[in-house]
Amino acid sequence: MKNKILIILLLCFISCKMDNHKPAEVRKIKKSTDTIFLNEQGDTIKTQTAYLKNNYKLIIFPAIDKNEEVINFRLINGKKDNTYLLVDTFIENYRPYYEGVDFKNYFALHSNGGGTSNFYFWLYDKETGNEVLNGITGDFDLKNELILYTDEDDEYNLFIYDVNTKIKTLINLPYELMDKQKCTKYNNSPKTLYIRRVTNEYYYLAFEICKPLLVEFKVKKSK
Repeated sequence: MKNKILIILLLCFISCKMDNHKPAEVRKIKKSTDTIFLNEQGDTIKTQTAYLKNNYKLIIFPAIDKNEEVINFRLINGKKDNTYLLVDTFIENYRPYYEGVDFKNYFALHSNGGGTSNFYFWLYDKETGNEVLNGITGDFDLKNELILYTDEDDEYNLFIYDVNTKIKTLINLPYELMDKQKCTKYNNSPKTLYIRRVTNEYYYLAFEICKPLLVEFKVKKSK
C-alpha cells in the first residue's frame, strides 16, 4: 500500500515539473507609431499627399505646434524640404485641401471658407510656399494657366488672373446678351462661367448652364 502511494506521488511530481516547463504564450502587440488627430466630430483627420509638376511633392497634415492644433503643408523638391503653416484649426470647414489644381510654378488649395455657400481657393508659390492669390472659385484653365475668380476684397468683381504674368483682367458681364438668352436669365448663371478659349488679345468666356447652346462673349486682355 505504501509503495502504491509513493508511486502515485512520484507520478504527480513528474507531471507538475513537466507543466512548469511549458513555454509561455507569446502575444504579439503591434505598437502604433502614428499620432491620431481628430476633428470636432471625432473623425480622424487624414494626411493628404499629391505629386505636383516640376517634381514637387505636397503633403498636407495635422500637427500640434506649441499646444495649438494646426494644419501644415510640406513641399519637397529634391533636397529641398520645407514645412509651412496652413491654418491654426482642426475645424473641417476651414481646412483647405488639394483638388488637382496644379500649375507649373504654383498650386491651389480649396475649402468652403467656414460653411458659406461659396467655395474658396488659395494659390501658393511652390518655390517659397507663399500665398499669392485668393478668392471665390470660378474656373481654372490649367492649359493656359489662368484663373477665373471673384475678388471679395474688390467689391466682388470678377477677374481672370494670369498665373505667369500676374496680370488681372476685369470681367464685365454682358447683361444685354444674357437678357436675350433664357439660360442666362437665372441668378446663378455667372457661377457657371468658364474660360472657353484664349487668343493673343482676347479671353472668350461661355456659360456652362447653356450647353449644348453656346452663349459666348469676349474680353480684351489687360496689359
